[in-house]
Amino acid sequence: MPAVKPPARGSGSIFTAGWDLRTFTAFGIISFANTLLPYIIFSSLYLIVPFSLPVVLLIELLPAIAVKLLFPHILHYTPHWVWLALLSVCWILATVAANAAPPNVIAPIRTLIAVLASANTAVAEVFFLSQLSHYGKTALVGWGTGTAAGGALRAALPTILTIHMGLMMRNATSYVYYLLVAMVAAYFLVLPPAILDTMAVNELAREEEDTIEMESPKSSLLTTENHSQTIGFRERIHRNMQLMSGKLLRLCIDPLLLVTAVQALVSSGTPRASRQLRSFSGYQSFSATYGLVFRIGDVIARSTALLFRNRRPRLLFALLVVFCIVAILNTSLMLSANKYVVLGLISSIGWLGGMMYMHIYTAAMEYLNRNPDDDAEFALGSIGVGETVGMLIGSLAAVTFESQLCGLASQKGRWCSTTT
Repeated sequence: MPAVKPPARGSGSIFTAGWDLRTFTAFGIISFANTLLPYIIFSSLYLIVPFSLPVVLLIELLPAIAVKLLFPHILHYTPHWVWLALLSVCWILATVAANAAPPNVIAPIRTLIAVLASANTAVAEVFFLSQLSHYGKTALVGWGTGTAAGGALRAALPTILTIHMGLMMRNATSYVYYLLVAMVAAYFLVLPPAILDTMAVNELAREEEDTIEMESPKSSLLTTENHSQTIGFRERIHRNMQLMSGKLLRLCIDPLLLVTAVQALVSSGTPRASRQLRSFSGYQSFSATYGLVFRIGDVIARSTALLFRNRRPRLLFALLVVFCIVAILNTSLMLSANKYVVLGLISSIGWLGGMMYMHIYTAAMEYLNRNPDDDAEFALGSIGVGETVGMLIGSLAAVTFESQLCGLASQKGRWCSTTT
């Protein structure tokens, strides 16, 4: 391995602090951009005009599921810069095509653009999450914070663009290029080289030699030199499938699917069917606030996950289910007209979901730390399929839930009984 020039004695803490800050910032920028990019493209295509909402959800999420199932198997065999170059080209292509395809263009063309955007997002997510095996929990917090912050902006973006700026959602496609530049710059300029030996960080503060050898003990996820690089393609796939269908499925994918599904059901299915609140001038204002408050809870959870280590994930999940049931009952029966109760419930659901998300990935990293023979890049890149499947299931259930409530004779007093 290449030698590393050590800093002066006593500067180890400064070195690690700077490395952590750059890692957190880079992963935060990348995940923030990757959350907004597909939303901007999807919004510019207006697929909701020719298709029903369930069909739109299938178009936007099924390609991502397929990519997350297949892409981790070939991730190992291609240099990292190739994927960044390919992603950049595909995002530019999707943006140009979206700008050239107004809403009156036939639906199949716009559908293909949406499929490309969905696949791009999934490839980026798998690739960058796989890099957690080299950058550790600091990168996880950066990634989680960036995705939650991007989700918060997504909730408020329609109101900002249409109401405050007087623009259409299609006008936002020009921001794709800025986000793409930010993503590439964060990866190549901000993100530091991976520290494969955490012990070397402490050694850097003590040694004054010109160079030190960074060797990788098998006992650490961040220090493991994956000896599986030498195994064949078929054997690698076989071992990875065993890992994915065994421990990884039970420990990470299934819990992430359940957490995402219940969150999607409540966050997507309750706003329109909720009781009208006098504090808001119209549904658009309420919807933006509702989504923003939900994401703020998520941001708080993901950004502080390492400060408040969760030791009882089952209790957190039980609380999440309880809060979701309360929110559903409150929406169904129109129990409370207090905005603090309504917004407090959805914020708590966002916080609990964010804590569960971070716990699941932390548990995966700790498991891989104890089992260095497993392919860490594949494992961390594969877990996200549970989130996408959960999003699809929860969103489809939310459509049914909302349509049932808004179709009742007692819909009067709900937001779905208004036109604004």
